[in-house]
Amino acid sequence: MGALGAHGLNVWLPLDCPTFDAACAPVAPTLRLASLLPGARGALVVGSAGRAFFEGFTRARVAAPDDRGPDPLDRYTRALVTEAARRALEPLGVAHVECFPFLGEAAGGVVIPFQRLGRAAGLAASSPLGLQIHPVYGAWWAYRALVVVDAELPPGAPLSDSCAGCPAPCVRACPAAAVQRTGFVVPACHGHRLVSPPCHLSCAARLACIRGPEHRYSDEQLAFHMAASMPKRAPSPSR
Repeated sequence: MGALGAHGLNVWLPLDCPTFDAACAPVAPTLRLASLLPGARGALVVGSAGRAFFEGFTRARVAAPDDRGPDPLDRYTRALVTEAARRALEPLGVAHVECFPFLGEAAGGVVIPFQRLGRAAGLAASSPLGLQIHPVYGAWWAYRALVVVDAELPPGAPLSDSCAGCPAPCVRACPAAAVQRTGFVVPACHGHRLVSPPCHLSCAARLACIRGPEHRYSDEQLAFHMAASMPKRAPSPSR
């Protein structure tokens, strides 16, 4: 885990084989941990929180100015996680395989349900923001990878429900009324972002979350992710 943490991959959610299989069963009944790695006994859901991971990505882009391939953050993530796992696990004789949310599908063309795995590891269900709020890092983290191993992993520390008892300032802060205690209204968010420049590269509701403000993304980092999630404008009707 230290090999990942050194690069800002500092959210670790360990799962044993039965817990992984049970979490996937309702939405991906054919997905089993052993289908990702024969003999698998555990899996580590990996996330990045705060600024360190993105700062490393930014430095890597500066060091390779001629790298103009698509999806630079995804390619950086895959290379980083794969190499860190190799260096940490191969000397121990631990077989491993890495899966990533941005690749979409794993063994047998089945999508790995990362949010369900996070829930199985102890995170609360989706918040009014539509995100799983981490009790330490708040809204300032993201899933990056799944590392499957043929070894048992120590259990993770218990995680509290980050939204329990919160006055939900995120609800009041959203100018589109997309953030609701009953759930996140995607069409309302997308429609407002298309016409509201302040929402193109920032999110007032996310900034209002009271959990983990010290881990807040930099403006550059938030703008990068917001730009990637910017909804496409509907085509004009033909005349």
